[in-house]
Amino acid sequence: MSLDWEDVIAAVATPPGPAEKSVIRLSGQTVMDVLLTAFTAEPSGDRWKTSRRASRYVGGFQIDGWRVPIPVDLWFWPTSRSYTGQPAAELHFIGSPPIVDAILEQLYRRGARPARAGEFTLRAFLAGRVDLVQAEAVLGVIDASDHAQLQTALTQLAGGLSRQIAEIRELLLLDLADLEAGLDFVEEDIEFVQREQMQIRIDQALSFATKLWQQCEDRMVSGTRPRVVLAGLPNAGKSTLFNRLLGEQRAIVSDQAGTTRDYLCAEFNWNGQAFELIDTAGVDASLDFITAQAESLRQLQVTHADLVVWCSSPVATREEALLDENQFQQAASQSRDILRVWTKGDTSTDKHTASAAQALVVSSRTGHGLDQLQHTLIERFSNQAAHRGEWLATTAARSRDSLERCLSGLRQALIAAQQHHGDELISIELRGALEALGEICGAVHTDDILARIFSRFCIGK
Repeated sequence: MSLDWEDVIAAVATPPGPAEKSVIRLSGQTVMDVLLTAFTAEPSGDRWKTSRRASRYVGGFQIDGWRVPIPVDLWFWPTSRSYTGQPAAELHFIGSPPIVDAILEQLYRRGARPARAGEFTLRAFLAGRVDLVQAEAVLGVIDASDHAQLQTALTQLAGGLSRQIAEIRELLLLDLADLEAGLDFVEEDIEFVQREQMQIRIDQALSFATKLWQQCEDRMVSGTRPRVVLAGLPNAGKSTLFNRLLGEQRAIVSDQAGTTRDYLCAEFNWNGQAFELIDTAGVDASLDFITAQAESLRQLQVTHADLVVWCSSPVATREEALLDENQFQQAASQSRDILRVWTKGDTSTDKHTASAAQALVVSSRTGHGLDQLQHTLIERFSNQAAHRGEWLATTAARSRDSLERCLSGLRQALIAAQQHHGDELISIELRGALEALGEICGAVHTDDILARIFSRFCIGK
């Protein structure tokens, strides 16, 4: 990966097309020289050329061959205290595509070059302004499709995950420093840290790393959009509830049991929380081929669901009620999380009263209980997001192998310390764990890793 660190780069930082405002971003050691060829500040004149503070200047940008300059606002960071760790600038002006193209062409003629995908954030990473975990969070903010994903990305960008990794690295660096100091004075038989204290510190680092690994695993399993599966016996009101939640007729509804033979899938959004809602066929013990295939698909959806909403009918017969309870318990043992809902809440039955304390009562016809169901779903997934920690799915996928190698190194170091092996053996294992952690935050990196991560960014970020 070619890193032309000193070049002045320029790119549009706003979406393409007409807009009230467009922004062109520049960064590089000689960014002022490029701007001097076209920008004139008014009424401050030349003051912006000597200021050492980040400031905003109103002025004009003169394009070759144009009779009058384009009105622009220049935001200028003259020192390394910018996002990229270099002198940087932003030109804010009216969002006309021809003007955007003309200003970019002028900048390229006067010494700048087009920025590569993610090059601004790459420079921020190389300058130490953000670590690799935070750099990935920039992309997470851009790609977030709902409020939950945005909050996860913003938390990671703010350094929540980076601080946890830094705590573990600090513990390991202290252990390694004590071990290697002892190795330097091995002939004098000087012990810089007691072996029992060393074991406690390694075990503490192992606990922290295990917690991170579990969060990473949970993030990998959960994916990015929660899967909510409606399940239950035939004619329990699943498809009617499916249509009501979506606000449109997507599933065929009939009083005849077994109308749904395949599963239906749709996306919907409540208060910024995106869900994937799946309607499945009812549980049926029939042995015919089509019903058996439908049952197989239902089982698969239940197993992979983030939440199963089990729909029970209050008008079921005694035999159906017993089967419903048996199947509910079976689904509860197979799924990650399950919520029981009594449908057809507009019917008059004592079952609603008896079960209200243990399950939600809803009516797809009147809308009764749907607001409570909405609140419960959002609360469930907010709690799951908190349990997952602050991992983006892309960061979790990249870091999984590194965390496993870190855990392996820490376990081996703890065993070596407990069995009174030499300090040099413990030191080797701790170095391996440190290197694995360094790969996550970017303290250890290769050009291939950087190219893979930053190539996913859009131009201008």
